[in-house]
Amino acid sequence: MKKIIILLFISLQVSSQSINFKGKLLDKLTREPVVYANISFLKINTGISSLEDGTFSLEIDKKLLIEKVHISCLSYKDTIVLAKDMLNKTIYLQPEIFELDEIVISKKVDRELVVDKYSKKEINSGFGSQKKSPWIVTKFFKYDSIYAQTPYLKNVMLHVGKVRRARAGKFRLRFFSVDTLTKKPKKDLLSHEIIINVKKRNELLKFDLSKYDIEIPKEGFFVGFEWLYLPNNFYEIKIRKKNSKKIDYLITSISPFLKGKIEKDKTTWCFSQGEWHKIKFLKKKDETIIPAISLTLTN
Repeated sequence: MKKIIILLFISLQVSSQSINFKGKLLDKLTREPVVYANISFLKINTGISSLEDGTFSLEIDKKLLIEKVHISCLSYKDTIVLAKDMLNKTIYLQPEIFELDEIVISKKVDRELVVDKYSKKEINSGFGSQKKSPWIVTKFFKYDSIYAQTPYLKNVMLHVGKVRRARAGKFRLRFFSVDTLTKKPKKDLLSHEIIINVKKRNELLKFDLSKYDIEIPKEGFFVGFEWLYLPNNFYEIKIRKKNSKKIDYLITSISPFLKGKIEKDKTTWCFSQGEWHKIKFLKKKDETIIPAISLTLTN
């Protein structure tokens, strides 16, 4: 009987350490829901995304309520608050004001240029994400003088993995300017929300950007792939030992899987836990994985 009481006490103690961290995000001006905002703890790999109604919900340890949380969403100013100040509350995010360049209408001659075209044989790696802290992977496109003939971004193409166990994935496409001092991503170049749905059989995604009149900056720019931590994006992978039918453990992953290419003497900028990090994803000093993202430019 004593053993049963002790075990019961331990189980109650463990369960009492977790809490449902939930709340709601609204636009400070319009009071409309802020959709697909990424909410991540600054010191640990834990996070979630807000849903279509602006709500979020995540099971966390009570100890995390004293930690800082970073809220990031396109068209809104980054916000950092204590987790306890978000619990069961509505947080109002301040919209970001974008200054749009004057658009000059001129006669166009049909001219196109494809930048970084990939064949299937070249794509030999990629980027996945587990149910941890939301993150963004970027690819940098350096400006070239030949772009002067085709200075506008017509479309972007991304290669994604076909995962049978995964549901249709959903992610956000972003474009960032370059910080001239640190060379890392700085500000969004486009204020429009671009959410892309990926079906199970999709492998090459092509998105038309011609209506946005994005001119390639002389400093270059980054294309960002942002995973969304939504229930429909989650799927489980069963991990087994070699030649064993027994499941050792399950990993909750996020769809979709972004394909990439192993290249030498290059690095990738990633955003996680509220900061940009310059990362090499391979053990070899001179190699890293670069996202398989291509561009089509036009005039």
